[in-house]
Amino acid sequence: MADLTPLDLSTLSNELRLAFYGALFSMSNADRDMDEAEDDRIFESLDLSDLDSESRTKILRLAIDPPPLERGLLAFRGESESLRRALMLNLIDVVLADGIIEPGEHVGLHEARQVLGLSRDVVSELHDIAHDAQSVENLSRPIQPA
Repeated sequence: MADLTPLDLSTLSNELRLAFYGALFSMSNADRDMDEAEDDRIFESLDLSDLDSESRTKILRLAIDPPPLERGLLAFRGESESLRRALMLNLIDVVLADGIIEPGEHVGLHEARQVLGLSRDVVSELHDIAHDAQSVENLSRPIQPA
């Protein structure tokens, strides 16, 4: 099993943090049904403590009305590969939270791989890591490979 560490989103701009959470909520809604287990997984990763009230409100609105997936993904196109990989890992982690990848989620993951510019091999590795993470208790999310 791969070593995982928490991903510290506090180093990102508010815009990137909103895009990160927006992408997670969009992925949860990719099958047009925001599954409770998937949403719980996202809420495990929410750290709103250092955000202003306007940003907190925006993030909570994303939970109710997720934006198109591509909108959140495009914000990461120019970011480091390690950050793009971490986002992809967390998208997969959310999808796996309910134990099944629905057809709409499969399409969303394919879109994410393309927009984030990640190879199939990288995404396959991230899928294995996310699958292993499902059985780790008390894992602090969001996650990234160590």
